[in-house]
Amino acid sequence: MDQDRVQRETLYSEVWATPMLSLAPKYGVSSVFLARVCARLNIPRPPRGYWARKQSGQKPKIPPLPKPQPGDPTEWKKGDQLPRKAEIELAEAAPKKASARRTMVMGSLASFTSGRVAGDGYLKPAKRNLPDLVVTEPTLQRAASVLLKLATCFRETDHRISIACGESGFTRKVLGDEEGRLKRSVFETNIWAPARPTLVFIGEVAIGLTVYEATVEKEMVYIDGQYVPVKEAKVLKPSLWDRKTRTFYRRSTQRVASKRLCLRAYSPYGRVDWARTWTEDKVSLLKQLDDIVLALVDRAKTLAPQVAEADRQAAEERKRWEAERAIAIAEYERSLIIRAREDSLNHLLNIIDKWSSDRKLQDFFDDIATRSVDMDEEARAVLLAKVQEAKNLLASFDSIEALSSWVTPPAQPD
Repeated sequence: MDQDRVQRETLYSEVWATPMLSLAPKYGVSSVFLARVCARLNIPRPPRGYWARKQSGQKPKIPPLPKPQPGDPTEWKKGDQLPRKAEIELAEAAPKKASARRTMVMGSLASFTSGRVAGDGYLKPAKRNLPDLVVTEPTLQRAASVLLKLATCFRETDHRISIACGESGFTRKVLGDEEGRLKRSVFETNIWAPARPTLVFIGEVAIGLTVYEATVEKEMVYIDGQYVPVKEAKVLKPSLWDRKTRTFYRRSTQRVASKRLCLRAYSPYGRVDWARTWTEDKVSLLKQLDDIVLALVDRAKTLAPQVAEADRQAAEERKRWEAERAIAIAEYERSLIIRAREDSLNHLLNIIDKWSSDRKLQDFFDDIATRSVDMDEEARAVLLAKVQEAKNLLASFDSIEALSSWVTPPAQPD
């Protein structure tokens, strides 16, 4: 037997005795790749927190090594081709449990092809709870395959991709021209975007994922209502470039889809700005998946403290805002009290002024009655009748009723 080959029983013992990060260098692979080896050999691995519990003196339960299924490999050597388990089909499904929210759900690609198409060929489906794929129809299947196989890689390392993630607190980073990779014609003013981001959860850290098709400049001609590459136009209508009749179509440079895919990973946290893009300039994305997974797992380790720091700053800002808001509310309430006391004082003064005015009128009428004693009875009767008419016209002021209607002021503010 080849001494470099490791039996699944041996690897099972090693992964439960040594952390994956420490064991992987023994076989000359990364911890991510070794986790895939365990998945293919059907070897259970320690869950998150296992080594911390063990270090604290606890004795976590170790599951037994299951028997190999027919067709499953029972040994492995570095360099062996590592086929993945059968990948899930593209089908609409909903998670059965709340804990399955991070499980990847690929919607039907028919939702993309049944929608509208932009002038430069980019798909604009009517539905928006779909995978984050910004591509044309010729590259749609390949883009979905990249996302699907990437999900398989993450699933084999106990991480999950969530399509159209409905959890709160995450935001999709808007696509721009992506440093010229997605620069489009000036006539194409908008681009389709999903309503919810596609996320990979690495531990408690989320990283957003977008697969888009890059554009490239090409010489185009306008034929039959659409722009066609010059090379294709010459094949379709060679007579349009007849040197004898000198009938040449005017060429123009346009930005068109290049069929080269790009994978953009980004921070879905509003206060942490980060993004990285992998392109197909030299090699396809499918051949870069292992490097992508390893890079994102490493980035998640540094992204976690950044998110924690951003949350801490947000909490401090919230605390300051609440303190400032409490001061503003207190000042506003104090101003209301001051205004209420002023209104109450003015009301009381008005009552006193009204009473004072009424007393003056009463003294006036009493003076007339006193001075009319010396008048003859007929003239005095006429005068007293006028006094009564004047009193009826003016109406007497009831000071008790007026004071009862007075609203007492609130207490003096501090």
